[in-house]
Amino acid sequence: MRKLVSLLLALCLCLSLTPAIAEEDNTVTFVFTKGGFEGVPENDPIKQKIEEAADVTLDHIAPPAANYDEKVNIILSSNDLPDLVKLSNAHFNDMFDYVEQGALMDLTDLVNENCPNILENIPQEALERCMVDGRLYGIPVWCSPQRMNFVVRQDWLDNLGLEAPTTLDELYTVMKAFVEDDPDGNGVDDTYAYTGCGLEGFEPIFGAFGFTGVAHSYWFEDEDGQLKPSALHPNAPEALALLNQWYEEGLIDPEFVIMKNDSELNDKAMKNQWGFVYRWWTYEPKIEMELQKVDPNVKFARIAPPVGPYGDSGARGVSLTNGVVVMLKTAKNVDACLRLLDWYHTEEGMMTTYTGVEGLHWEKTEEGTYVNLPQYEVDQKWIQWYSAFESEWPLLMVETPLVQSRRDALKWPVITNAADGMLTDAELRYKTDLQDFVNTSYANFITGKTDLAEWDAFVEEFYAKGGAEWEAELNELKASAQ
Repeated sequence: MRKLVSLLLALCLCLSLTPAIAEEDNTVTFVFTKGGFEGVPENDPIKQKIEEAADVTLDHIAPPAANYDEKVNIILSSNDLPDLVKLSNAHFNDMFDYVEQGALMDLTDLVNENCPNILENIPQEALERCMVDGRLYGIPVWCSPQRMNFVVRQDWLDNLGLEAPTTLDELYTVMKAFVEDDPDGNGVDDTYAYTGCGLEGFEPIFGAFGFTGVAHSYWFEDEDGQLKPSALHPNAPEALALLNQWYEEGLIDPEFVIMKNDSELNDKAMKNQWGFVYRWWTYEPKIEMELQKVDPNVKFARIAPPVGPYGDSGARGVSLTNGVVVMLKTAKNVDACLRLLDWYHTEEGMMTTYTGVEGLHWEKTEEGTYVNLPQYEVDQKWIQWYSAFESEWPLLMVETPLVQSRRDALKWPVITNAADGMLTDAELRYKTDLQDFVNTSYANFITGKTDLAEWDAFVEEFYAKGGAEWEAELNELKASAQ
């Protein structure tokens, strides 16, 4: 069992207290941070709406996203404990340690009796991830798996009279044209067909060979039902050989190895340097709008991941959860906490925390669609500050510049992590070093620094570095759950 950090001792000192339901005080202290958004202005209308609709006074504690987990531990070590805490996905399994220590509220009966919207809007599979011996101890931050898009410069396709590729062979033909036929019409040989941030950028290609998640330590089930690392998939050498061929032909941006974030991709996009990219669904609409300020003819399109030689196709399916919200056993006002958690999962709660206040930031049209009002643009940098959950519904309903990208992402087949939600001691010990080893080795195979004749040696070293122990523990865990 994972050792608890010493900071949790403060929780254990308070466990003998009986949770009080103080009707005269509806304050809920809630620790969570929505990364990527700025802090809110004073007296912001969204907080006012939350408090009015849920009948609570929200004391929101928002540690910096950069060191969120560290700050949460410090908060939990204090004498002034919060009521609700969001644990990040990286620390999801801390919940089970807290349950073992008796530090969390058993939510089973409380949610069944008071939270119909949670039960209606969160899949049972996600709720079961938060159960111990059939009892519910957390509200999962649930995500649908389809979050990634394979993106092409549609204007380049149009300029060259080409159709969007559907197979690896067609993709190769288009990439050759993007490099050799001057797709941006500037008369200069300055374009690459394909770029991305490290190995993640090649997920559509790996997916065409039946595996994915190499950059995220994913696992697959072999023919015998055993969990195996995706990085060691039997089709991986064939996929790497193809990528190496494309790299040697100059179709792949050689800087993919050092690319880390959207800003680096943006720099290359603004210089018309790439034709294909694979990224989180919010990426492409934003850079498209920036490019169109310079050239209104620029146009991107989201396309299905290509089909490979064995009929496989898929983007990476993200984890079923992106964290969990837990209620401490010392929560001062359980009723208020439950009202707030359930309101978050109502239509009003999802719309408010994702898109703002009705009548101020958005409105519903006579046709039943939702459109943003001018104030949304003014406040958009902080408008999701209170979004503690990954509510899907408003992302699909509101006609924003990003919404079609999200709708398109839901169309594509995905390959998920067969070990999603399974944590072992070996993972905690070896995952970071093994992922670094995979990243370096795969990059070397693609760029030709390491010959694919060394594949067996790579596999052997992966297992020797802790992969064998990790694999064994996962399969033991899988067998015990059956």
